Amino acid sequence: MLSDTQALAQTPLFKGMQPQSMEAAREAFVIRSFPANKLIFEAGDQGAALYVVQTGRVRIFRTYLDGRERMFAYLGPGEVFGEMSLVDDQPRSASAEAIEDTTLLALYEENYWGLVRRFPEIIHNLAAILAKRLREADIELEVLSFEEARGRVAYALTKLQRQRYGESGKMRLTHLELAQLSGTSRETVTRVLHALRDEKLVQVGSGFVEILDPTGLEEVLFGLR
Repeated sequence: MLSDTQALAQTPLFKGMQPQSMEAAREAFVIRSFPANKLIFEAGDQGAALYVVQTGRVRIFRTYLDGRERMFAYLGPGEVFGEMSLVDDQPRSASAEAIEDTTLLALYEENYWGLVRRFPEIIHNLAAILAKRLREADIELEVLSFEEARGRVAYALTKLQRQRYGESGKMRLTHLELAQLSGTSRETVTRVLHALRDEKLVQVGSGFVEILDPTGLEEVLFGLR
């Protein structure tokens, strides 16, 4: 289990900061705990903090008027989310839910500005986080608009790997969760996973998917195999 300081050190928000600065930064955060299946915030809520996952798992999603859910990310220890609320003062654009017992480190707006005054490099790091989110959103829009199901599933798996979801490429993930991430049906995901398994790109088990060949999976994403 990551300590609170270790969790912060893993986030890009504090990239390049010295250990002694990390200890000082830790004082600005508030520990918050959420049981499994508890909403952290909901789309439309007024944002007041960003969060860093210390333990547990969080899903980021949006529910539409017809009841459909669109999954954007599954986050684990060291991941940061909710950062847009510290920049544009707008309501939350998505919902966040703890999918197991989860401990978060919350940085509220007033503490954020106090931290920025002490460590102005945080402003640059936050801008880099937002730029990365925008690039990922552009790629995802292209994939979901033009790729077939095989490419969509490959994209969702590589995205989770980039987010350090799971350990050594092995991710606790149901076919339904992967379907929500890739914008396909559960039946389609099952079919694609079986094909990727036969190509020895992934291993599939009860409640998990393990990436065996990351390079091969990226080749699937870009239509090279």
